[in-house]
Amino acid sequence: TTTTTGALVAVLLSFLDVARAQGGCCFWPQSADRCASCESYATDSNYCASSRAHCEDDCGHVWCDDGAPGDDDGDDVSAGDDEDASWGPEWVSGTYTTGYWDCCKPSCAWNGKGSVDQPVRSCAAETGETLSDVNAASVCDGGIAASCADHQPFDYAEGVSMGFAAAAVGGVSGLDGDSNCGQCYELRFTDDEFSWGGGAHADIVGRAHVVQVTNIGYDVSGDHSFDLQIPGAGQGIFDTGCPLQFPGFASGDFDCDNNYGGCDDAAGCARLPEDLRRGCEWRYSASYRWLAEGGRTNNPFVRFRRVKCP
Repeated sequence: TTTTTGALVAVLLSFLDVARAQGGCCFWPQSADRCASCESYATDSNYCASSRAHCEDDCGHVWCDDGAPGDDDGDDVSAGDDEDASWGPEWVSGTYTTGYWDCCKPSCAWNGKGSVDQPVRSCAAETGETLSDVNAASVCDGGIAASCADHQPFDYAEGVSMGFAAAAVGGVSGLDGDSNCGQCYELRFTDDEFSWGGGAHADIVGRAHVVQVTNIGYDVSGDHSFDLQIPGAGQGIFDTGCPLQFPGFASGDFDCDNNYGGCDDAAGCARLPEDLRRGCEWRYSASYRWLAEGGRTNNPFVRFRRVKCP
């Protein structure tokens, strides 16, 4: 199986740039004095970079003049400083996340989902190439359309990662279904935990993970908000699509024979096809720390807000 690895990543990163001395619209980090240590400015071709009004009023970011600190005199709230953050009303708190990778065609890849120019990409199970036929049936239903292998999570900058997710609707998150398709959200891991334990490892509390919604989960309730796309995190009930997309691998290879929870450690990633190992290994890296210590990270809680898609 071949993949178009990096194609969608390129779209996600098209409006991000490395920090520079000149002024402009600063995206990261989400800190009070971000102009003094900006890690990514909008590129000149980006709408947010065209004026201060576009940057701050329309895009919700900060305009920096020649790299000097802006007008915000508040405390530094860079990635990792969750406890001291001043969270505004746009943030939703108290929800938790899970992970999955089932290889099925994303539900947002069908027509009529979300306010978007075109549906989310799906890829041909046999070749990995992007499909032009949005009506192609899912590999999980005997068709040819599968989730694209480059929908894996990846690190962008210090304290910031990006990826894709299913919106878990039907609970208290405020997410409502197909209208969420294509939307992007900034998630910040918090130190909340379940009555049985779990939650985020202390090392990732305050980290940012920016996701685009590619799938919708209608079968959830309660405080569940997002199901992060992570290879090796569990196929759930749909455990037939991955072996069809990657012939020669058994269903159990894709989640270490654990449909709900997936592989316990990074060694299990070796069972996955090479195209999926990078995202699987991300799960056990410093960015996520799955089951690294004391049962954490395990279904971490987040606070989240909608953001302009990269």
